[in-house]
Amino acid sequence: MKHKIISISKAKAELLSLAKRVYSNGEAFLITKDGEPYSVLIPVEEYDAMLETSELLADKNAMRNLKKALADADNGRTWKRDSKGKWIKSSISKNKEAA
Repeated sequence: MKHKIISISKAKAELLSLAKRVYSNGEAFLITKDGEPYSVLIPVEEYDAMLETSELLADKNAMRNLKKALADADNGRTWKRDSKGKWIKSSISKNKEAA
């Protein structure tokens, strides 16, 4: 996500305008204090996504399952549904995925 850098004093003076830009346009702002990163102003959807990702990464069971699923996919152990909804082995090869 690209962001604009703004000082905390400018952010304070323009908070309502900045919040509207974040909400309406999906803009993001890195707020600095004395030239150093201090805070961020981001769309709530981005914040929610970051929280969800953080929770998933902290879930050892979910990460173990994800790693297993990725290994299965790398080794061609994948399944899909046919036109009738029956589960069949997928025939996707690594060469087709790279194309």
